[in-house]
Amino acid sequence: MSLEHSTSPDLWKAVWRLADAWSETPLVKDFAATMPRTQGLENRGDRATGVPALLQHLDLSAGMMMAKPLMFGSRVPVLLDQPLMSQGTPAVDQGELDAWLTMANRIEAAHRMTLAWLRSRLAGYPILRAPQLAPGTPLTTFEMTIHHTWTKEELAAGLNQKPAPPNVPDLLGADAGAPLELDEAARDLMRTLEGSPAWIRFHDSLDGLDQVGKVALREARRELTERLSEEAVDDHEERLALPRAEYRGHTTAEVIDSLTGSAREYADAFNDVHELLTLVACDIFGELTLFGEPWPVPVLNLETPEPGQPIVAFEGQGAAGFFLTTGQVLWLSNESVTDAVRIETKSMKFDVEGLRDHFEARVLIGTGEGWPVSTVQLPDAAE
Repeated sequence: MSLEHSTSPDLWKAVWRLADAWSETPLVKDFAATMPRTQGLENRGDRATGVPALLQHLDLSAGMMMAKPLMFGSRVPVLLDQPLMSQGTPAVDQGELDAWLTMANRIEAAHRMTLAWLRSRLAGYPILRAPQLAPGTPLTTFEMTIHHTWTKEELAAGLNQKPAPPNVPDLLGADAGAPLELDEAARDLMRTLEGSPAWIRFHDSLDGLDQVGKVALREARRELTERLSEEAVDDHEERLALPRAEYRGHTTAEVIDSLTGSAREYADAFNDVHELLTLVACDIFGELTLFGEPWPVPVLNLETPEPGQPIVAFEGQGAAGFFLTTGQVLWLSNESVTDAVRIETKSMKFDVEGLRDHFEARVLIGTGEGWPVSTVQLPDAAE
């Protein structure tokens, strides 16, 4: 099942509502103001200073590892400890950096709590049999990963008994009255997720899990625990993070591919619902929370998606490409794509016509009906 079959206008409306509630809190406003993308032209590129300059440097150095700003609290310190990342790092006052990291950690904690609370509504929680949650997989590793990991502490916290994500309003410094909207917006998102095809499929896969399937899932978790132990990963690659991460991902996929019957249905259904939560409650939610309404962007040479493959390719028109980055959500000024898109890749294309920014983006099915039409402009048009 593709993600696109699980999104709907109502789901995107709920994501928008929660992001809007978060964006009005004092902490999020202060944190968003430090993002390189929110800086005016006078504080971009070589003119950037302070924390925005540091984040801009890390974005250029670390690429996709900087694509999830709601994870900056834990991610930025790790990146700064990497020798290759520290070369050429802009000087930042330590007090300014410490204050910023405090903000980033509070926002990351609030998001982790919200995500864990949404996950706690899955069928069978907290007893989830998915092999993907065995120790050492990409979803549980303690090493740096692109995933929002699942932790034992969150699984044991009784979040499925809570009426809303606990402590989030306090972490965000919400003003009087805001906690009610934050909690109700979270519940609204939960209700729409529970009605999504991916959520329903996971519920049904648990109901359809027979004894043979349960044994197979248990054996798969045991095998992954052994093959992804610290010693086993060290034997594959002792030091380099990327090969270690690739080994974890390849090994997990290999074990899941060996499953059949109800065990395979359960594992695949878990993967679908995990990817849905990552898309709507992490990637898109983070974009809307920190950067607000998507920009309407003029594009050239648009290649519309094939059926079942909702990826579009396009080139930036004029100076637009300068302001666009991986992970960003946009409206394309083209009648053939009426939904918003999320940039998946950015590259440079060179031919007889010269050098141009080339993008591939995922169409967010249902946003055209679920979200209001953007009223904002590109920075170069607004300056």
